[in-house]
Amino acid sequence: MPLPVHTPPGKRGNTSLRLGLGLLLLLVQWLCLAEAMAAEKMRLQLRWLHQFQFAGYYMALEKGFYAQAGLDVQILPGGPGAAKPLDALLEGDADFAVTNSGLVIARMQGQPLVALAAIMQSSPIVWIVRADSGIYTPQDLAGKRVMLMPAPESAELRITLAREGIDLTHLELQRTSFNPQDLIDGNTDAFDGYISNEPFWLQQQNQPYRLINPREYGVNFYNDILATHETLLLRRPVQVEAFIQASLKGWQYALEHIEESVQLIHQRYAPDKSLEHLRFEAEQLSKLIMPELVQLGHMNPGRWQAIAQSYLDLDMAEGPIELDGFIYKRKVTTDHSLLYQVLGGALLALLLLGAVALRFARLTQKLRLEVKRRQQAEQELRDSNLQLERLANTDRLTGQWSRLKLEELAHNEIKRAERYDFPLALVFLDIDRFKSVNDLYGHDVGDCVLTGVAQRIKSHLRDSDSLCRWGGEEFIILMPHTDLDHACLIAEKLRGLLAAEPLTGTIGVTGSFGVAQWQPGQSLGELVHCADLMLYRAKKLGRNRVERFSPCAILPLV
Repeated sequence: MPLPVHTPPGKRGNTSLRLGLGLLLLLVQWLCLAEAMAAEKMRLQLRWLHQFQFAGYYMALEKGFYAQAGLDVQILPGGPGAAKPLDALLEGDADFAVTNSGLVIARMQGQPLVALAAIMQSSPIVWIVRADSGIYTPQDLAGKRVMLMPAPESAELRITLAREGIDLTHLELQRTSFNPQDLIDGNTDAFDGYISNEPFWLQQQNQPYRLINPREYGVNFYNDILATHETLLLRRPVQVEAFIQASLKGWQYALEHIEESVQLIHQRYAPDKSLEHLRFEAEQLSKLIMPELVQLGHMNPGRWQAIAQSYLDLDMAEGPIELDGFIYKRKVTTDHSLLYQVLGGALLALLLLGAVALRFARLTQKLRLEVKRRQQAEQELRDSNLQLERLANTDRLTGQWSRLKLEELAHNEIKRAERYDFPLALVFLDIDRFKSVNDLYGHDVGDCVLTGVAQRIKSHLRDSDSLCRWGGEEFIILMPHTDLDHACLIAEKLRGLLAAEPLTGTIGVTGSFGVAQWQPGQSLGELVHCADLMLYRAKKLGRNRVERFSPCAILPLV
């Protein structure tokens, strides 16, 4: 009868350790296998043909950022014959899509679509006119042949017309041909295109041109918004977040390595586009993406609200504006299902896996708290920056532009006046005998009078005019596209409005106005000085009057 074999205690411990290590190795292998099996293809639908406009997604794919995030991404080009991005999302033919700000219209119509990131902070859509056309402003388009894409693709252009008081019935509308040769051949007077595309082609054809840019008229929409279906976000939030992060990383790389990106796009995606064209596109789009100023993909809820309201004003959408759930908010979530399945299959390693799971949960909780803290800090920083910008640009008492902001606006308007030979007028206004109001009623009442004057004047100005509190009881009105005669008429109207009825209770005031028109080569300081001389003259001649600048107007009063 064989004798029993006794295993020394030390060896029994070693055997247990080896068993535990073997189970841990098996667990790691199962996790890797489960991760590989869980990876699935993601389809991205572009809104147009391959070009630098989508460089970030190409670089995320080519540089392996998607693969590192566990994603197998297929990029689908758009263009003639391809599915529209939003239709592809709604019909399940794509998981993500690149679209324009019209995405918010679909959301207001009840479509379950979510905006994940805005790549372009400003839209590239512009009107292009020939340099010899005599067309400089939207007002010059009246009676002209104007190309427009269907709404909402042309929303920025349509809103520009509406804000400038131009009815579409006053234009000879043409459906866009997507061919800038029509502009050269004289088949249209205004071609709607991208600032990053058609201008390059016109330069190659030696065709001088001008741009009418909606941004110069206060219309500034997001563009190239990355979107997805709400169902995908609910079911696979981790994969959606991974796709966003990899895509933004791709955009960061593309903008920091433009020449490399241009070469790759030309070789693999857009061989029909020249390297020079792709470089031109990259330069123009970088100005619209603004990576040095704005975080890539940033979206502001207030700006989306304003964009949605613009669509309502154009009758392109129906209210009310309900944007809850429309703007993606990053969340740190953890899918424990795989871990639970592994635990169920590894009963012998229950204690070891429990310790691993507990440690993992604690790290995840810390990560959540850290992400939340950073998000709160980022939001506080954004709010602080906005507040500082408001304080720097507006007068705290009246709410109108500050002197510093007006100087910035005026320098831009003078450049435009120099470039396009526009008229530009400036009105200098001073409240008559304002010191007596403070002396008789106190500074609180004086502040109410200043605010009332500003509100009364502002309510009767055009959207394109700028009102600034210059200092004390002095205000300046900057009037683009306005000659001296027209500016004097407006000043006389404002003078009458101030004098017509009291501002606060029984307290009424009048104003003296000096009006001057900008002359070529004149600086802002010289223009203000001319208007100030006329204001001084109005005071000397009895107040409550309008004086216009002319060379003889500066002669001494006798």
